[in-house]
Amino acid sequence: MKKKVGTIINESLLAGAKQRAALERRPLSVLIEDALNGYLEGESDRGEALRALAKFTSHGALLSPSEIDEILQEDMLSP
Repeated sequence: MKKKVGTIINESLLAGAKQRAALERRPLSVLIEDALNGYLEGESDRGEALRALAKFTSHGALLSPSEIDEILQEDMLSP
């Protein structure tokens, strides 16, 4: 179900969004919805990336090359 919303955004941002929607030949609402979905999905990716960074930097001393290789081989963004 879709719902109409009202908001205030920068004029140049709106103009750019309208231009992009026209170039892609799709409604402005679809462009905004896609952008918002991408932003919200990126939030969970950001949390996982921060968790990976914390793990990588939690080692108190210098890492050996084999330890670095082991960490780089881990897929920290997998569920």
